[in-house]
Amino acid sequence: MTSHRPVLLALLVALVPALAACGDDGAASADAAATRTITHAEGVTEVPAEPRRIVALQDQNALLPLLELGVKPVASAGLIGDDGSRSFRRTEGFDTGGIEFVGAYGEPNLEAIAAQEPDLIVSDEFGVDDQYDQLSRIAPTVAVQVFERPLTEALMDFARVVGREERAEELRAEYDARIERLRADLGDDLERTSVSLLSAGSPGSFYQADSGGQAQYTVMRDLGLPRPPLQREGAVDDFTEFSLERLPDHDADVVIVNDFGGEAPDPGVTALVESRLYRSLRATRAGQSYVIDGTRTVGSAWARMGAFLDELERILLDPGLDRDVVDEREWPVGR
Repeated sequence: MTSHRPVLLALLVALVPALAACGDDGAASADAAATRTITHAEGVTEVPAEPRRIVALQDQNALLPLLELGVKPVASAGLIGDDGSRSFRRTEGFDTGGIEFVGAYGEPNLEAIAAQEPDLIVSDEFGVDDQYDQLSRIAPTVAVQVFERPLTEALMDFARVVGREERAEELRAEYDARIERLRADLGDDLERTSVSLLSAGSPGSFYQADSGGQAQYTVMRDLGLPRPPLQREGAVDDFTEFSLERLPDHDADVVIVNDFGGEAPDPGVTALVESRLYRSLRATRAGQSYVIDGTRTVGSAWARMGAFLDELERILLDPGLDRDVVDEREWPVGR
C-alpha cells in the first residue's frame, strides 16, 4: 500500500504560505475596518484609524496642516486665479506633487472628489458649507473648527483626525518653548511694549489683522503683549473694518501691518501706509511701524506661527526700541 505521507506533507507546505497570506489579509482588513471617533464642527464622525486616501477641501486651512504632519492627501481644493491658474496657497516648502486639484475652496467639485475614492474628507468649518451631507455620502467627512479659537487647538484636532498626535505634540512643544523664550527675553519689557496689528481692507479702510483667530492671534494671545483697546478680545466683532480716521485709536509703541500681496505690491497696503494719518502715528514718527510679509504668517500650521515669532523677535528684541512711544493711559476706552 502506497503511503500518502509525502503527499500530505507537500500539501501542508503549500498551504502554510496561503494561510499566512490569509492572515495578513485579515490583519489588513482589520486595520482598514478600525476607526476612531472624532467630534468636530459638524457633529461626531467615525473615521478610519489609518486613512489612506484623504481629500482636503481647503488648502491653507486643511491641506497645509496635514502636510506639516507628514500626511499627503491624494487631492485637495485650492485657489483658482483670475487667469484660470490653480494653486494650493501657503504650502511653499511642502511637496504637493501628485495631489489632484478638485475645485476651488468653498466650491469643491463633488464628482472629482468621488472619483478619488477617498476614505476620509477633511476641511475647515467653512469648506463644507452646505454640502456636508453630500460629502458624507462619499466618505466620512470631518470639519475642523479653525477660526475663533487658538490655532494650537485646531492643529491638535487635525492631528487626532489622522492619528498623528505624537508629531503634533512635538511641534507644539517646539512652539511653546519659543513662546516662553521670547517672554523671558523680553522680561519686564513684555508688559510695557504695546503692539498694534493691522491689515489693509477695502480702499480707505483697515482691520485688526488677527481677527478670527489663527496664527497671529494665537501668538499674540500666548505672549500677552499689551494691545490697543479696540484690539482686545471682544472689543469689536471679528473683521470689523475701520475707516482711516480711526487709525489714531490703533496707535501703539509698535505698529505692524500685514502685506498679503506677495511679490506684487498690495495697493491697499500702499494706500494705508502712505496716508497722512498713518504717517502721523506716534509709532511711525518714532520709526517703529513695520510692514511684514503676511503670506508667511497666514495658514493653519505651526510653521506659520513660527514665522510670525521670527518677525516679533526681530522687532521687539531690538535694543534700540523705544517702549514709551505711547502713553497707554491715553488710549480711548469704550469707542
